[in-house]
Amino acid sequence: MTQATRAVLAQPAVRRALPAIIIVAVLVIFAITWAAMQATPYRSLLPGMNEGDRQAAFDLLRNADFKPRIDANNGELTVPSTRYHEARMLLASQGLPRTSNTGLDALKDQSSMTTSQFMEQVRVNAAMEQELARSVMQIATVQSARVHLAQPKQSVFVRDRTPPKASVVVAPHPGRVVSPSQVQAIVHLVSSSVPYLAPEHVTVVDNIGQLLTESASELKLGLTAAQTQHKQQLEEVYRNRIVQILAPVVGEANVRGQVNLVLDFTQVESTTEDYDSRGQGPRTRSETLAQDRAAKRDAAGIPSALSNTAPTPPTTTTNTTANAAEGRSESDQTMSSRSTRNYELDRSVRHVKNATGGIQRISVAVVVNERPVPPPAEGASAPAPGARVAYTPQELDRMRDLVRSVVGFDQRRGDEVTVVPARFEPAQPLETIPWYIETRVHEGLKSGLIALAFIAFLFVVVRPVLQQFYAARKAAAEQAAADAKARAESGELTEEDMRMIQIGEGDSLEQIKAKLKPKKSSISADLLDTANTYDDKVALIRMLVAEDSGRVANVLKAMIRIS
Repeated sequence: MTQATRAVLAQPAVRRALPAIIIVAVLVIFAITWAAMQATPYRSLLPGMNEGDRQAAFDLLRNADFKPRIDANNGELTVPSTRYHEARMLLASQGLPRTSNTGLDALKDQSSMTTSQFMEQVRVNAAMEQELARSVMQIATVQSARVHLAQPKQSVFVRDRTPPKASVVVAPHPGRVVSPSQVQAIVHLVSSSVPYLAPEHVTVVDNIGQLLTESASELKLGLTAAQTQHKQQLEEVYRNRIVQILAPVVGEANVRGQVNLVLDFTQVESTTEDYDSRGQGPRTRSETLAQDRAAKRDAAGIPSALSNTAPTPPTTTTNTTANAAEGRSESDQTMSSRSTRNYELDRSVRHVKNATGGIQRISVAVVVNERPVPPPAEGASAPAPGARVAYTPQELDRMRDLVRSVVGFDQRRGDEVTVVPARFEPAQPLETIPWYIETRVHEGLKSGLIALAFIAFLFVVVRPVLQQFYAARKAAAEQAAADAKARAESGELTEEDMRMIQIGEGDSLEQIKAKLKPKKSSISADLLDTANTYDDKVALIRMLVAEDSGRVANVLKAMIRIS
């Protein structure tokens, strides 16, 4: 501590105001600490928005009292983390963000002067993937999506071309699912956007790793998704029918039922052709006969001279006698014969395709709760708590007949219906959250710890300082009182007396008597009033000197110092 600081603190006014200054400083420190601990953390909202969408989102959130902020480091729009999801829902309801700097628009800002063909193709593929992801995200149930394209370099030969493939990862909104029809829409959307991409080469997966598309190998192993959904819907319909028919009898809360259906999804298509179904035999409708004959010449003449003469045109005739007359044998002739016969035949073509999803077998299991014991008559003993009355066999048979009628029971198919009475266990209450996990408890503990820390600070730091300060003031006051008492006993005037006594020239005795208040009562006021002459005044002063010589000496010293 410097000398100037000590001098300031030594001033009486500062010393009197020091406790108040310390208390105010402690309160300010406590308020700053509390505000820092209660500061709401902020979270970035939709990173990557362009400036226009960011300004629109900022105005919308500010008007909705979300208290948004712009991060000075990266310029991102931030909102309190406790209202993060509310802000996203509000922006989504207003269609924000409307645009994005990703996709094909980002290629405009990239220079291709020093870009290789490979890097250019990579950028084009990345832009196509981003554009497809944005298109998939337009579906209402899809919150985010990513698309990966595998496009090999195509050969100029068609038979050597490798088909491209694609994979899509979708993340639905919380509490919503992507339906099979939407999956098919995504598959056809992606396959239609990429050349030579077949729909069967597109795979769709959700954010938990579940395959949403069906492959040909999976169809051979079991039911398709549509078939499974159809089976579940039918079972739910039968289950609702059972509950509706038995609820008025035993109560809706006292019946449980399950239905298992065995469906036949086999597709059978047969084609049958019947010939001569009336048994009359074939009949000829028309017949055509054709014969061709040609004579050939023997090899004769000058070798190599045949090319110089025109060949003799061949003659065709059915008269073999004329050929013999000319000296030619049948071996020198060529004959061909053709015969075509058409028959009138009866023909019946029938195409039969059976419907799929037929019920092969039904299994129904129903459990009914036993009836409570009716209230006893007057004078009868009360039943035991929790006692139940079982159903009679006749009542169970009637329930079984009702269930059979509802589900369409057919014994020839091997259907089974079982109705069993049982005692239902009471519903267990919902598991409550332990008190030490609740947020309110955590907030209360945090506030209590802060209050204890403040109280400990007051006792450990502030209290000793104040005690030391007041102890010093008390010691100073006691020391001043002791000094005043000692001066009074020795006859020395106090500071108050010195301030009161201002003796000037020509002061009369009355004036001195008024300024100097006697400390002892040995000299009465009447004696002072009777001293009128000079001799009386001298005698009185002698008496004062003799009685209190110390005070008189101090008065003389003060008079000499003033003069």
